[in-house]
Amino acid sequence: MISKEEIGKRIKKVREEQHLTLKNVEAKAGISATHISEIERGKTSPTIGALIRIAEALGRDPAYFIEDAELDDVSCVSFEDRKPCALERCPGAREMLTKSIPSGKINAQLITLAPSKGADVRLHAHEGDEAALVLQGAVRFSVDGEPHDLVEGDSIYFVASQDHGYANASGTEHAKMIWFASERKAD
Repeated sequence: MISKEEIGKRIKKVREEQHLTLKNVEAKAGISATHISEIERGKTSPTIGALIRIAEALGRDPAYFIEDAELDDVSCVSFEDRKPCALERCPGAREMLTKSIPSGKINAQLITLAPSKGADVRLHAHEGDEAALVLQGAVRFSVDGEPHDLVEGDSIYFVASQDHGYANASGTEHAKMIWFASERKAD
């Protein structure tokens, strides 16, 4: 049987891979950030209802968090299994293209940005590296105070500890990009 500590570790790992705060998950799951933190730290076990709501907020099957068997080192995500969820920092949606694997350090997302010419780029910073490939439209990135305007086919890579963010640079068309995020290994 899987321990409450392992369930908590898995929830925290997925949440951090998606760059979500406890408050982000609270808003999506309707469970207090304090309670989610207690679950992540293994201080309490989630009820089945809480686990289902947290899993839905993270775009995962609840079984992922309680499966006793070792998690696979290979993960495939079918088109039908991708579920769009709203972005926190700008108008649009994201779909997870990868699922967690035990030794995994990277995740990929398909980001669709709604038209929002003149929208503010909301900045944030965290550990890790990030990269993006613009598939459609135009996206304005801000990294460490520098603007970078990218169009279809352009890409960007940067250390995520710098203030960064992005917004659709078009007022009339959606923009799409593949977003990659990885954890930075300690030296």
